[in-house]
Amino acid sequence: MAMLAEYVFLASMAFFFSPSTQNATNEVAQHARAAQEAERRNDFPTAVGEYEKVVRLLPQNAEMQSNLGVALYFNGELTRAVSVLQKASALNPSLVAPHIFTGLSWYRLSNPDKAAPELQKATELSPSDVIAHTWLGYAYVAQSQYAPACKEFQTASKLDPGNIDIWYALGQTYLEIGRNATVHLFGVAADGGRIWQLAAEQLLLKGDKNGALKNFQMAFERRPDLAELPGLIAEMGGSVVAVQKKPASDTAQEDRFYSQAHDAEREAQAAFERVAQIAPDSYRAHQILANAAVVAERPDDAIKEYRAVLEQKPDLPGIHEAIGSAHLKRVKLEDALSEFEAELKIEPRSASAHADVAQVLILMSRNDEARSHLDTALRLDRPPLEIYRMLGKLALNRKDYRLAAESLNHYISLRNDDSSAYYLLSRAYRGLGDQKGMERALDLFQRTSLDVTARKRAESELGALAKQTVLTEETGDSKIH
Repeated sequence: MAMLAEYVFLASMAFFFSPSTQNATNEVAQHARAAQEAERRNDFPTAVGEYEKVVRLLPQNAEMQSNLGVALYFNGELTRAVSVLQKASALNPSLVAPHIFTGLSWYRLSNPDKAAPELQKATELSPSDVIAHTWLGYAYVAQSQYAPACKEFQTASKLDPGNIDIWYALGQTYLEIGRNATVHLFGVAADGGRIWQLAAEQLLLKGDKNGALKNFQMAFERRPDLAELPGLIAEMGGSVVAVQKKPASDTAQEDRFYSQAHDAEREAQAAFERVAQIAPDSYRAHQILANAAVVAERPDDAIKEYRAVLEQKPDLPGIHEAIGSAHLKRVKLEDALSEFEAELKIEPRSASAHADVAQVLILMSRNDEARSHLDTALRLDRPPLEIYRMLGKLALNRKDYRLAAESLNHYISLRNDDSSAYYLLSRAYRGLGDQKGMERALDLFQRTSLDVTARKRAESELGALAKQTVLTEETGDSKIH
């Protein structure tokens, strides 16, 4: 609340002490003071009412419009907050608070495309504002712009080096950068030496020296030109067979993507270590341990750590989702549904939260409820592509083969390596009586199944970089406070 109070009270001081407002009526001063007192109590409904009285008397006062907008934001009236804050910006474009809270409002309304420009403007007006840089980083993450997000979190961490939320966000963003680099690495050399080297490094981080040695040896078999590998293998008690040093093909792209993934992993670890140094028993520290347990396929440990997070931060987004996912992997459908529904209460505008609930409902044969959640998700910002696969499956269950084919073809057009989707599509074509379409889908099912099997061989070893999910969003209150 301290940082929020700074915005509100500075604006109020501008009202009370500006020469142009010395003749303000006692009524205006009374309502303004009452609004401030309500804000100190976190009584934002009262603050909204008092500021509304002020702006009716002083409709052209940008500071009071801004304070009303901020109060509306914390009162949960986000759409109206945007309207009032935009009016404040129009009256005085140099005010920082209207841009920050307009951005925060758009973010919480699941519209990062509109949030980012407002927060960018705030950082330009006030380069040392931690809130502006942090939330601009989150907006970029929501847009999958991880490199610029990383820059914003780096700036924020310098401005507020003791903030564990910023360090956690920075670490997660580096993981996303590394994950993307790993995906590109698979694309150019799915069974190449650098993939196996990266897998070995992941196993070393987990303490699995035997597995790491085996993977380093696999890497050397494929890339005998990598000078660091013989030394690493020898240090671990292994041996190498002398082979021709020249690689079989050009390796420039493979090396570049490996370096990106390797460097991102190192930076992510450094950021997470800062969290542990600053607050070793914090909810962020427990979240990091939980995420690591998920990667190591220790679901009981992961759930225990996620529960520890909820004890400290019961409304933190993403935690119930993570617990639900752990239950879903064990086919504990009722438990998974309970957690996903709890997540949806925290993030009602999250398309992915609706999709998670729908996924379990489909498995429970509650198809009408599932369809309702999927329809809602499609109206929200950036719905997961998986929704179209689920819609195709629901249509198959209803024997609506034409809709199933349309949904699955849309899904496959954007993700062409999902063998199960081709199998579902073949069923849709069979229902339509399209023999050629069915045969084509089955052929693609068989081919992608083989591709997936080959890719999984190395991918299963990669741990964090191959499995980490996108950075979860935070509520406005939790980040500002």
